[in-house]
Amino acid sequence: MDTLKKRSEFLAVAKGGRLGRRAFLVQGLQRDTDGAPRVGYTVTKKTGNSVMRSRIKRRLRAAVAALNVDDIPQKADFVLVARDAALTLPFQNLVADLKSGLSQVLDPKTPRGRDKPRRSHRSSQPTPRRKQG
Repeated sequence: MDTLKKRSEFLAVAKGGRLGRRAFLVQGLQRDTDGAPRVGYTVTKKTGNSVMRSRIKRRLRAAVAALNVDDIPQKADFVLVARDAALTLPFQNLVADLKSGLSQVLDPKTPRGRDKPRRSHRSSQPTPRRKQG
């Protein structure tokens, strides 16, 4: 399977659907052009030091390699944004989450995230402003 390398490819996929899993967030976008599906990996510094980030990337690459060709939708790009649980989750569960996530993220009914930001019930009342001076 090919990998995404350019920032513009990652940004294009970010405009598609997204779906959260225990160990990662899956972003997916259906392509118009023919070709093999492509996958990109994002592991931020929030997940740990460089050793941990490298281990997470290796585990995600191995999970993608463990999938059958029939499990991966064709003509699509995917980005896996890793979470901390990618290190501790058993490998079979990681592969199962990936298998279910790749097909669901391309479904048009999959929401891209929350529609509106959450607000507490108190925020509907105006808060008094303090005078600066």
